[in-house]
Amino acid sequence: MQLAFVSPGCAVCCQVLSVFGIVFLVILGFLFTAEVEELTGSTEDPANPKEVGHACFVAAAIYAAFFLCCSCQQIVRRTDNRRARRL
Repeated sequence: MQLAFVSPGCAVCCQVLSVFGIVFLVILGFLFTAEVEELTGSTEDPANPKEVGHACFVAAAIYAAFFLCCSCQQIVRRTDNRRARRL
């Protein structure tokens, strides 16, 4: 039974993009939650910055789930490669 459904290159790319997404969204989440003037002081900015911060944290959690999924793909791929070498 093959559990690896993503190529190794795609898994690494997804991991790298997920790390950057997590970092960026967590920083934005903290800034919106703290109601930083540069992000919340204009008339075109969101009415409730704390909700926007919460949405950023939820999006970061989704990116973390993708990161974990791709990490599992890397582990499965390594295990399959080791098993193939033994045969």
